[in-house]
Amino acid sequence: MNRKKLLLLNGSHAEIPMIVEAKKFGWHVTTTGNDRVGIGHPYADENIFGDYSDCEFVYDLAKSLRVDAIISSCNDFAYISTAYACEKLNLRGHDSYENACIIHNKKNFRDVMKILDLPTPKFLVCNLVDELPVACEKIKFPLIVKPTDLTGGKGVSVCKNLSELETAFKTAQKVTRKTSILLEEFIDGSNHAANFFIQDQKVLRAFFDDEQYYRNKYLVSGASSPSSLRQFTMAEVILYVEKIAKYLKLVDGIFHVQFMVTSDGTPILIDPCRRAPGDLYVRLVEHSSGFNCAKEIILSESGLKVEIGNQLTHRFIARECIMANRCGIIDDIFIDSKLENKIICKMIWAKSGDEVENFLTYKAGILFLEFDNFSDMNNTLKNFNNLVRIDFK
Repeated sequence: MNRKKLLLLNGSHAEIPMIVEAKKFGWHVTTTGNDRVGIGHPYADENIFGDYSDCEFVYDLAKSLRVDAIISSCNDFAYISTAYACEKLNLRGHDSYENACIIHNKKNFRDVMKILDLPTPKFLVCNLVDELPVACEKIKFPLIVKPTDLTGGKGVSVCKNLSELETAFKTAQKVTRKTSILLEEFIDGSNHAANFFIQDQKVLRAFFDDEQYYRNKYLVSGASSPSSLRQFTMAEVILYVEKIAKYLKLVDGIFHVQFMVTSDGTPILIDPCRRAPGDLYVRLVEHSSGFNCAKEIILSESGLKVEIGNQLTHRFIARECIMANRCGIIDDIFIDSKLENKIICKMIWAKSGDEVENFLTYKAGILFLEFDNFSDMNNTLKNFNNLVRIDFK
């Protein structure tokens, strides 16, 4: 019997849960991407390497393989390429290419938020350094500079004056593929994320977390659930997502969003995506709530029906990345013995002798921890980077 063919657009640690679930369904899984040493690739049936951010490459590859489905992986560029290829190949399970480019572009998404009259930071888009003096008169300091097309804190800076703004603008231009740079009002508040499954533009399942950050204040280093959010704030986020889903006519599937909450409890959506969140977030959802998020993604992005049952569990779970505090040559990963009885799962890919070239983005591995209650979880996470660290030679 011929196995159905599935193309997954990456093979890092983050894609392993999706590869495993796809193979449980009997799919023949092909992974791609430029990173040939991604630790997820060996889990697949075959690897055909290439640039998954190139829409035409993904379309040509999917067409030549005669795949039955494409899974977008944990990357915005991958989702956009997936939507493009699926639209041309008439494969179900993904938004239109136009909507993919709206959801995964900071400026385009904020335009939708304004149209729907939903809370969003004041923002402007600039293309030239010469435009900055006028722009910062409209958006007062401090303000945030962001590439419109990147996630993970890449090229993001907070600026307190024009000199810092010009430097940050040039830095953002170096890492983006776009000519436009987003200038955004600085919002003071707590950081959170939510993972939804939407069906017929309605939220059928909602999962909320609290985010943690280490040295890089724009790169999430950890997330824990249940969150500290108030019920009315979570209800507002669900309302916002349903308005967006209805306006854009989004297809069934996951909708993940990072957001901030102001002192009065108002949520402000920042970065949404329609693909799997990175760093094994799907395992956080599964451990904490009992929902097999990776399975949901495989089914929905393949155009198959997903059955959403009742929540199975409600455990106090944290997913924490092992981060560095400086550059250098790794000697060992230290994990305090106090955490031994809390660790339920771990994946560490760093090894002695590896070099940390950029400590602001480097991750050595991921730990999943379970706690007895919210207080225990919160107190431990405040001290996590003293309990778990990278030691250097």
